[in-house]
Formats: sequence, structure tokens, C-alpha cells
Amino acid sequence: MLSHIIEQIERDLAWVHSLIEDHLRIKAGYLGSFANLELSPINQNIRPALVILSSRIFGNIPEKTVVLASVFQFIYMAANVQRSVSESDTQTFGVPDDPSLGSQFPVLVGDYLYGTFFTLISEAGMLNLLSPLAEIICHIHEGGLMKQKLKLQALPNMAFRDAIQKESAELFGGCCSLGAQLAGASLADQKTMKRFGKSLGMAYGLLAEGVKVEHVAPYLHAAKEELYLIPCRPERLWLEKLVCNLSGQGLAACRMVI
Repeated sequence: MLSHIIEQIERDLAWVHSLIEDHLRIKAGYLGSFANLELSPINQNIRPALVILSSRIFGNIPEKTVVLASVFQFIYMAANVQRSVSESDTQTFGVPDDPSLGSQFPVLVGDYLYGTFFTLISEAGMLNLLSPLAEIICHIHEGGLMKQKLKLQALPNMAFRDAIQKESAELFGGCCSLGAQLAGASLADQKTMKRFGKSLGMAYGLLAEGVKVEHVAPYLHAAKEELYLIPCRPERLWLEKLVCNLSGQGLAACRMVI
């Protein structure tokens, strides 16, 4: 689904992946040995791609854009690792045959990934983005708690959507709005990009949960409408293609996501 778009920003994405890989290797070993860091191709790329494309529309600062794209990926990876820890997991002492199956190591890996994002932001001189990023992280974990609670009872439709908004939409919205902000977009354009990202994130998150495409169509339509308000650049057209792919493939597209 992302293959054509990835081709357009392949160099920047390769830069992002290289930066991430460098930080996954520490003295204790490769972090993937202590927690499950495997992601589908789309989850390896979609969030960094949104940052890069949103920045390019308004000007782009390549080095800082790559750092910000990496930061959002670290946030996603950290939340994903810690979300995978079950309440039934027991604390592990020593190093088990598969450390990623316990709870102690994945939690520590998640904490390390969050710390890495802070280091990158500091070194790149982008501490002004720390507050909105911290707010996004709070939303992600609040959404995760809401989803866990919903599993214990009948699934209220509105509460479920609220959880997806916090866990998925806020992150996508941040990718787009902060990417635009980094490139010098006006406040109005930043808000437009945030609305676009949140609508796309709602659709993406709902599809990943198995919701049928007809139920997410309003979010995809809203995402398209927001795109019409920003400058008509090639990057905007690639974002439109992303929305259209989700519209057309629906659940099949989401099977590629998980």
C-alpha cells in the first residue's frame, strides 16, 4: 500500500531506519533480543512517512525532519512493546530462553526507547517539541488503558472510538502537524495537517481493529477534505493516494498493517 509513496522518499526513510538501528544496539546487546521489535512493513514506514511528507509540503529541513520521523517511530515502538506485556506476565529473574516473553525486559526496552527519543530531540535542538510529544505519549497510554478496560465489558461504540482516538489518531495528528511546524508552516496549516492526521489515524486504528471500511469512510472523507486546504504539491498527492488506498482496500489493507 505504501510502496509507491516509499519510492518517492526512499532516501529519507533509509536515513530514519539507519538512525533507529544504530540506537537499538547497546552494550547489553541488540534490543530485539529482549523485546519483540518486529513490525510489518507498513508499521515500519507509515508514521515516519507522514512526518517526512508533511514537512516537505511546507519546505523541509532534511536533518531535523529525519530526527523527528525517528522520534515518532521510537514513540510508537515503545508504546507497542509495553502494550504487548500481559497482566499475567510474571517478572523474570536472570535471562530466560526468550526474554521478550517476560515482562521485565520489554518494559525496560520501552523505557529505553522513550529515553532515546528525548536524547534525539535534545541533540537536534528541538526541545520546543517536547511538550506536544509528551502530551501525545500520555494520550497513547490513556487510550491503551481504555482499551484494556473495554475488554472486560461489552464494547461501547463511542468509548471504543475514544480509545482509538487517543491511541492512534493523536499520534498520526502529531506526525503531520509537527512535521509541518518544523518546516515553517503557518499555524493555520499546522492545524489543518493535525486534523488530516487525526482523521487518517482514526481510520487506520479502526481498520487495524477489524472495523469494516464502510464504518471508517467518514474519517477517510474528512482526511481528504483537509488535504484540499493545503498547498498542491506532489507530497499532497501522495498523501491523497494513501487515503484512497485505505478507502479501497479496507480490511485487506489493514491485514497488512498488523
